[in-house]
Amino acid sequence: MIRTIIIFSALWLIFPARTDAAEMWRPVLVQTSKTVFSRPHDVVLSPDKRFLVVADNGNDDVKVLDAKSLRVLGVIGRGELSAPHDVAFDRQGRLLVADTGNDRIALYAFKGPSGSKLMTSWGAEMGSPEGVAAAPDGRVFVTNAGLDTVLALEDGRVVHRAGGSGSGPNLYRRPHDIHVATDGRVIVADPGNNRLQILDRNLNFVREISGPPYNFNEPKYLSVDKAGTLFLADEYNDRLIILGPGNHPVGIYGGVRGSAPGQLNHPEGVEVSGPHIWLADTYNDRILLLKRP
Repeated sequence: MIRTIIIFSALWLIFPARTDAAEMWRPVLVQTSKTVFSRPHDVVLSPDKRFLVVADNGNDDVKVLDAKSLRVLGVIGRGELSAPHDVAFDRQGRLLVADTGNDRIALYAFKGPSGSKLMTSWGAEMGSPEGVAAAPDGRVFVTNAGLDTVLALEDGRVVHRAGGSGSGPNLYRRPHDIHVATDGRVIVADPGNNRLQILDRNLNFVREISGPPYNFNEPKYLSVDKAGTLFLADEYNDRLIILGPGNHPVGIYGGVRGSAPGQLNHPEGVEVSGPHIWLADTYNDRILLLKRP
């Protein structure tokens, strides 16, 4: 009997129980923006949490929204950016933009809805960068979708690199988002391999999240809250999937393609703060504000 219990416990660790979608919590829709965007990609809150900053890919600019009403208040980078995919703030309060079409990370002195100026850009070893993230220690991490590589930078200088095209550990197919969690983990969305890869701060492979029960289909951008809950825009599944402790699925929004409440069309960007979740419903050309139930 004891041997049976031990075997069962081992199998539980290898094959966690299936999470029924009906049992998962579902965020509630609070606000929908006007469709003034063209394929909006990732989103980020400003350091003071007053503004939501959106990489408006199809319009070649970055838009600044009121975080609550989702009203557009200003535009950054018009005439300077080409197909931007990601936005992030560093510890100095600078806005970092993955300026994909220009093969660079563009750095702006952020002044809210108006007055933000391009300060400089980093282009070394860049090839269609689609993800950018800043760590509290000042390091900046970049994903190169065009080169299948991941970079760690200090003051714009590459100090670590990983990747190459493939499906093995620390190999990638069109890596998109990169995120630094509160515990220092570096999380990379690897959509061409339908997985997330977890790295340490020096870009050494730790593990991956893939397969059942997740069944990702082109996972793109993600956000992690203070409790370690991970929110992922799972693009081709038309859903936001939420992973709790132990990376078990605990919540979902969407799952059906469309534009009605509870439906999404190839979502990409996501940001979370407190009870609120902001989601780029990319192919519906809009931003959604959700709230935890």
